Amino acid sequence: MLVTGSMGAGHHAAARAVEESAGRLWPGVEVVWTETLDGMGPRTGPLFRAIYAGCIRYLPWLYELYFQLLWHVPFFRAGTRAVIGRWSGRGLRPVLESVRPDLVVAVFPEGITGLARLRRRGLVPMPAVALVTDPAPHPLWASAALDLHLVSTEEGAALLARAAPGAAVRVAALPVVRDFAPPADREPRERPRALVSCGSLAFGDVEAACRGALDGGADVLVSAGRVEALRRRLERVPGLTVVDWIEDPATATRDCDLVITNGGGATALEAIACARPLILVDPIPGHGRANAAVLAAAGLAQVVHGRAGVAEAVRALDGEHRAMIGKHLRRRADQTDLDRDLASLMGSGPGVADVEPRGIAGERVRAQDAMFLHASTPAVPQQVGARIVVDGAPEEGWADALVDLVRERAGRIDLLNRRLAPARPGRPLRWERVPAPDPAVHVRPEVWRIGPGGDHPDWEAATTRFFADALDPTLGWEVRAAVEPGTGRAAILARVHHALGDGLAVTDGLIRLLADEDTGTPAGRLAARSAAPSPTSTDTRAAHASPSDTRAVRVPLSARALHALADLRERARRGTATPRERLHHALRVARGIGALALQRPAGRSPLVGRSGPGPRRIGVTLDGAEVRRAARAHGVGTTVLVLAALAQTLHEELDLPPRVRTMVPMTTRTRAGTGSRADGNRTAAVSLDLPTGPMSATERIARIERGLAAGSSAGQPEGAAAVLAGLGMLPGRVQGPLVRLVYGRRFFHLIASVMPGARRPLHARGGLISEVQPVLPLADGVGLAVGALHWGRFTCIGITADPAVLPEIGGIPGGIHRSLRSMQPGEDESAGRHGG
Repeated sequence: MLVTGSMGAGHHAAARAVEESAGRLWPGVEVVWTETLDGMGPRTGPLFRAIYAGCIRYLPWLYELYFQLLWHVPFFRAGTRAVIGRWSGRGLRPVLESVRPDLVVAVFPEGITGLARLRRRGLVPMPAVALVTDPAPHPLWASAALDLHLVSTEEGAALLARAAPGAAVRVAALPVVRDFAPPADREPRERPRALVSCGSLAFGDVEAACRGALDGGADVLVSAGRVEALRRRLERVPGLTVVDWIEDPATATRDCDLVITNGGGATALEAIACARPLILVDPIPGHGRANAAVLAAAGLAQVVHGRAGVAEAVRALDGEHRAMIGKHLRRRADQTDLDRDLASLMGSGPGVADVEPRGIAGERVRAQDAMFLHASTPAVPQQVGARIVVDGAPEEGWADALVDLVRERAGRIDLLNRRLAPARPGRPLRWERVPAPDPAVHVRPEVWRIGPGGDHPDWEAATTRFFADALDPTLGWEVRAAVEPGTGRAAILARVHHALGDGLAVTDGLIRLLADEDTGTPAGRLAARSAAPSPTSTDTRAAHASPSDTRAVRVPLSARALHALADLRERARRGTATPRERLHHALRVARGIGALALQRPAGRSPLVGRSGPGPRRIGVTLDGAEVRRAARAHGVGTTVLVLAALAQTLHEELDLPPRVRTMVPMTTRTRAGTGSRADGNRTAAVSLDLPTGPMSATERIARIERGLAAGSSAGQPEGAAAVLAGLGMLPGRVQGPLVRLVYGRRFFHLIASVMPGARRPLHARGGLISEVQPVLPLADGVGLAVGALHWGRFTCIGITADPAVLPEIGGIPGGIHRSLRSMQPGEDESAGRHGG
């Protein structure tokens, strides 16, 4: 279903492009058009068009004032959205209910506003996408309630992010039909031919533009836009070819050597698609001037003023200059494909498949992410990552391969195309986006050799060294290859500043960068694509059970609670939560804050102390089938099972007190809430007193499950999120000390996280990605962090330990294996009770 509007011809032109592309992709597709203004009332269309044309022609200052108020006065913007949304939504609703489309694409701002209102009320269950036909979106083009916004330039993406913070946006192909394409190379004309077209309504001083082109030495074809008075005036100018209307604009645009216009809308995009140099003369007020600024900033157009400016610009466009511009625009056209953009929209329901959020240039750093900037110190750097093990790939050529992958893929992975903007005193921290990350900055060129006589004696030593120093947040991330000669084994060491994302987002982003399949992890796709929200804990049957096993595994209450939290947050953001649900959520937040306030400090423990430099990293690889089998035998998920094995190991190896206060991050990334490919950290922490005293495996597992459920039901995740949001409102110089006060040994002794990965085989350079060992950071004064990731046939555990706090941890890997064996069906549990 195409939501368009008869305000000029540009919106219908974009709709025709979508219809044409849909016909190529899905033969037999039914495309339904709906006219937004008609649905707003029988006289609305003529009235809107008359007001619009009258303002542009006779009261340009009034239209410019409206445009500026829309951008800069919040109550005016909110009021305009509310009125237009209610008005247009009333007409769109019956069409949606009648047609029941599989996909809605809106190309008209008033239609987008109405569609967003209906989505917030739960009346648009299908994917709903805004295709922005102007290079410069204004606030009526954008809403965070919609699944995705497709824009034509990076600068436009940044504007849309300002217009609707949190809205998903992606730079896509120009919304033009296939006929608008670069023509074959030809010999330059002695006199260039200029096409002058100032839109379907022929706004502005068209005659001055034509005379300027003639003065510059061009032949001119001009459209009068069916304005009789203008046509008669232009026919009196010698040397012009005047037509009332260009019936075949694609052929006319391809046959000319340059295009002159003043609106920056459809005519401008069609010129760019045909690789024609573009001159914008005296842009019309409001969106015309905004379009001109965006196109000029992107290097796609030249903005001039008056007849003299046009003449000078035309003279400067000699044959060589026109050829250079054409080459640049052809290269740009080759990199985009409207069919591919449209096809990607049909991978899911709401929460469009593979949405790559864009437009984050200048976006403020979220409180959940800023926490890790403030918590990072030289001794305790906040960086997450992995050792990604590849078996059977070529031993040579790894550095060049990584360079090629970064050059080809990093720019379209949101995790990897952001960095922290330089700090400004007294101003909030902000991100800036890097459209094309430089491989020279992010890829370490030396390939380490592992083994006797190599750069490092073993993989643990190499991983420890790679993660030893603090990663600059303005750099963001880096990768390095290492090989073990003669074994066929290689690994990519990758680290990302924790402020950029949590473990799930980092794993998914790195696999999308490195894997031959270029699809990311199933967990990453599941959060965006599943037809119904999946439990937000990392241990559901769908993720971890054997296909042949039919025994039911109950989803822990902690998972269901976090699921409900994420879903309610999203519905509250979109305006679809009921007053009762909002009240319930507010009470949970209050209860959670109270629970956190009343929680006693963690107290003393052998796991905490003064942090030292250079944490040690070791890995443990468990048989994934054994982990799942033990979890099924005890009727729990794998998160609980892995935590229980860790607790028993700590009891046996370190002889800890009966309880260890553990912070357990659990993802809130769901399709109803936030997809795995959304930026930043999307976790809710549950505080768990890990039972490390002597007891049976069954009792230990039961205590852990009850503890996770109790933390969730007490509102801890909601309370922690509210506290973080409150911290984010404070000045940066205040946030830092407060974060370091609460995020460390005062309130917990241990960090433990279990994450989903991929069960099906994935490859890099033709070799199998056999293991992914996660690497977690410590917190100030906390000596141990444990991360687990289910990957292929294995459950990979990464251990980070501070030697200043825990000098000896060599027995932990063997202890985890023993603990897992003791939890298998039929094993004698007495060893677990008495510590082995």
